[in-house]
Amino acid sequence: MLIDLAQQYDPQKITYLRSLWEKVILQLASSNDPKKIFSFLNKVGIVDIDEKEKMVYIGVSNEFVFTQVKKFFQKSIKEAIESLYNPQFGIKIIVYPPFLNWNDLLLNLKKILKVTDDKNQTSLLSKKDVKHELTEHFGILFEPIFRFDTFVVGSATTIAFSAAKAVAEQPGTAYNPLFLYGNVGLGKTHLMQAIWNEIMEMYPDKVVVYFPATKLIDEIISATRTNKLPNLYKKFEGVDVLMIDDIQFLADKEKTQEIFHTIFNDFQSQKKQVILSSDRPPKELLHIEPRLKSRFALGLVADIKSPDIETRIAILQTKLAAKGESMDFELLNMVAKYIKDNVRELEWALNILLTRKKILNIELGEQDVVECLKTLWYTPDSTRQQEQVVNIRWSQNFGQLVDMVASYYSISVADLKSETRTKEVTVPRQLLMHLAKKHFHWTFEKIGDYFGGKNHASVIYAVDNIEKKLKHDEDIQHDYKVFMEWLGG
Repeated sequence: MLIDLAQQYDPQKITYLRSLWEKVILQLASSNDPKKIFSFLNKVGIVDIDEKEKMVYIGVSNEFVFTQVKKFFQKSIKEAIESLYNPQFGIKIIVYPPFLNWNDLLLNLKKILKVTDDKNQTSLLSKKDVKHELTEHFGILFEPIFRFDTFVVGSATTIAFSAAKAVAEQPGTAYNPLFLYGNVGLGKTHLMQAIWNEIMEMYPDKVVVYFPATKLIDEIISATRTNKLPNLYKKFEGVDVLMIDDIQFLADKEKTQEIFHTIFNDFQSQKKQVILSSDRPPKELLHIEPRLKSRFALGLVADIKSPDIETRIAILQTKLAAKGESMDFELLNMVAKYIKDNVRELEWALNILLTRKKILNIELGEQDVVECLKTLWYTPDSTRQQEQVVNIRWSQNFGQLVDMVASYYSISVADLKSETRTKEVTVPRQLLMHLAKKHFHWTFEKIGDYFGGKNHASVIYAVDNIEKKLKHDEDIQHDYKVFMEWLGG
């Protein structure tokens, strides 16, 4: 592979490729804005020259840069290669992942292009100062490692992925607002971080701010109590792209919803991008004002479902490749057969297995996977007959929890699954529904079926009701803690 070949280049070849690329850059600078070249070609370089095929390979760091370089620079780079190297040679632009970080084939374009702090750049730096001030004290910065090219796309995430990419390329224009929803650990936050990183790369002057809904609530409450609401609105005026995670937590907070409604409308009127995430679609958000829910659905509502087994295996392989590791396919298949509903747990499993491999200095086998799965609270029935594998975590362990809760409250399991609405039964039933959703990641439909065919709305109400009581009801807090300790959480 070209990646392997490039890693074996001697210093002379590296110097030659860098020298040719520097000449190309300088020729481009004669007819292009140096700042534009710096923005788009900072993580681009010549990876190889194939004399037989008469081709110069131009490496770019990721798919996003690939698209932009082809769009804005392909023709001028080809002309520069023909002029500076050989008129009979063509160019081929390829994604070269090592360019995501610093690499010997890359150049210091800021130094070569002599990008200085002129008036325009001072304005840009001023904008960046605003960005850092806002994100340091007013939001949360994302990790640069979460990008679109590290997100494994499957049939369950195609629409959400495509929409997120479109928003990153044209914030405020494509799908505004973008509403992503799905269960815990399926990739909502990864996509939001990818959007953030892509916008920062393509539009470095834009201010992008991310809030968990709980932090947004804190900001609004603080501004209201200190009579500094105008200051809060002014902060949002400096934001170009607003991301709110877990928007469902605005439920029952009427004043907060009213203020957020004003902020949301300002963003919409100014065509500034809003991106929201939740564990359910807008229409199923309880205790959220109808006018807000209708606005949440104005752009695009995209769900992220559990990946199929092929996608889960691909996710494991991608994460292994990123770590520079490999693993037997059958072991990956075994992990993927058990861990079905949480991408985050797939990575946890890999980390456990790789740590086990390193510490014990062994080649991993079936039993190692079994021990790993037990650590994550999955209980294999048989390691030899994987076709009959049952994920006990979603059935037997929850059943044991139900038995324990029934015993704890001195009621029967039949009572918990009945239509009985007395407080003695309703509270433990709602606690179990909350645990089924938040700890076991069951769907609302599955929870309703388990508890005697309860409807969707009843389950949502139960989960939200316990969520609220956990903040102020000491008895509920105590009992919940007892159950979590039993679960090992």
